[in-house]
Amino acid sequence: MNRKRLEEEILHFGSGIFQQVQQERPSAFNTAFWSGKVMEWSMQFQSFKTDMFRLVDVLPALQSSRAIASHVSEYLAESAKEIHDLASWGVNIPPHSLRAKAASFAVKRGVSQMAKQFIAGETPKGALKELKRLRKAGLAFTVDLLGEYCLSEKEAIEYFERYREALEVFGREVPKWGCAEPLIPSHPGEKTPVCVSVKLSALYSQCSSLNFAKSVSVLSERLAELVRIAADNTIQIYCDAEDTEHNPIIYQVFREVFGSAEFRSYPYPGIVLQAYAKDSFQQTEQMINFAKERGAPIAVRLVKGAYWDAETVSASQKGWENPLFEEKYLSDASFERISELLLDNVEHCLPAFGSHNIRSLSHACMYAEQRGIGKDEFELQMLYGMAEPIAKAFERSDYLVRLYVPLGELIPGMGYLVRRLLENTSNESFLRHTFFDEREVNHLLQAPAPHSGK
Repeated sequence: MNRKRLEEEILHFGSGIFQQVQQERPSAFNTAFWSGKVMEWSMQFQSFKTDMFRLVDVLPALQSSRAIASHVSEYLAESAKEIHDLASWGVNIPPHSLRAKAASFAVKRGVSQMAKQFIAGETPKGALKELKRLRKAGLAFTVDLLGEYCLSEKEAIEYFERYREALEVFGREVPKWGCAEPLIPSHPGEKTPVCVSVKLSALYSQCSSLNFAKSVSVLSERLAELVRIAADNTIQIYCDAEDTEHNPIIYQVFREVFGSAEFRSYPYPGIVLQAYAKDSFQQTEQMINFAKERGAPIAVRLVKGAYWDAETVSASQKGWENPLFEEKYLSDASFERISELLLDNVEHCLPAFGSHNIRSLSHACMYAEQRGIGKDEFELQMLYGMAEPIAKAFERSDYLVRLYVPLGELIPGMGYLVRRLLENTSNESFLRHTFFDEREVNHLLQAPAPHSGK
């Protein structure tokens, strides 16, 4: 591999992608709308960002205008002063006043509008229109049913039934669409237009590392039942990665189910690997070895990871070694190293590179090109509502781009929304540098290195 030539091609190709996206911002960063203003203020004022996202997190539990007005005043009264006197006036509201009712309505409406930018619908049927729009635009999708850890078996079974409904609805309705035909006919990821991502920990209320064997047993049984439905409806399944405690359970369940005689031939079952984990390269090697033992390829979605803040704080509080890289450039470098490993093993896996970082994606595309790997042997994935201009730019370059599309009600979706907002307003967020700070393109396309600002 000629590394100098690879870097030159990344710069050339990535610059072309930037030229396509520089005139357009994702909806989340559009300051013509309320949500865009909140994102802008959150990136400019750290205290406002912290207080605003605390309010967003607790909002679903507030049932009255009085409660909302009280929390708005308590959370935002001080930090809003940083922005403008008018903003400060808007949060200092007597809870029993008519102005409190108007303000609470505006806050709930604004947060709901923001959530709808990241969540495509509340139900599978309700999301069909938006999923069809994405498909017509040349973008594939994988659907995620929002839900945090369940606290009872009743909740776990309800979550399982939501998946059953989604698989049946999508399996029945999507193939009827004219746009359901393969976007890239030779691409293995387009053997079906329907892809669903499963959050395993929410399928069993006692899922825990302290209950490892039982967790694996119960979740293997429940996942197998969902895969039977998926197989009957020609649907691809991904098992999402979660946090460090649950990932060993998830990976073992994946191996148990898709290594079994019943599902060994199930096409391209997907697993997610997180580049920010210090053991991520070894985990990738283990998954490739599993695919070899299975005798049939798997799909691997490589992401940076979404739980950095929570895991880093938890490790610090407990005095444990952080299982994640603590510097951003190390996660980026890990992503590129694992990208090359996956592309070197395309006979055993279908790589899916999940990122909004144009450098990371350009590296994967250009490494594949140098290795003689076709565009129909891997795909790119991005979050719905986060990076539409970037997704379309890569799609126009004839890559298969799949959007990760969450579905669900606002309350269970709030945790997801807050994580996404934190991620995209971070000082090190690539989207922030691309669409808000507008850093120099050459800087953003540099290889990951200390103090590179990436």
